[in-house]
Amino acid sequence: MDIVYTLYVKNMVCQRCILIVRNILTTLDISVSGVNLGRITFLYELDSTRKKQLADSLQKIGLKIIECRVNQLVEEVKQCVRDYLSLSTDSNQLKLSSFISGKLAYEFGYLSDLFSKLEGITVERYFMLHRLEKVKELLDYDQISLSEIAFEVGFSSVHHLSAQFKKLTGITPSQYKQLAVKERKFLDLVGI
Repeated sequence: MDIVYTLYVKNMVCQRCILIVRNILTTLDISVSGVNLGRITFLYELDSTRKKQLADSLQKIGLKIIECRVNQLVEEVKQCVRDYLSLSTDSNQLKLSSFISGKLAYEFGYLSDLFSKLEGITVERYFMLHRLEKVKELLDYDQISLSEIAFEVGFSSVHHLSAQFKKLTGITPSQYKQLAVKERKFLDLVGI
């Protein structure tokens, strides 16, 4: 069996990030066994020169290699939150805490404390902020009703969605839709 080396990458949040990282790796002539959200896997360990070249190239586009295992865990929690949010509400029977601890094989209390210390917000608040950005995205598309948005993003009702939206933004979803300039955050900046 081949030994696999993994580098964890901060702020890798979408398919475009994966494509850009693959392009950087090709440009640097670094072969990999895989590129996924938040990680790059190799069949060999990069020497310090190649690793620095990669780190410098990633930093130019807002990505960063994570050296510390604690920071890697926090990034994995963030990825779990994004994965949880992308699940269909039909298949989403687990609570967020159970989903994260099941995926990462750590007690949720430990992960939650670690996350709060390093990020300055709770996992639950981070999740709510991500949900809010998803709601904004769906409101901007203007293709489905507010009740369908509530269902898709996992709110129990339109009222619950509206209350959370107003609590976090200061305006209702209807007021948001009427804004000429809508403010959305890049997903890698949620919680910052």
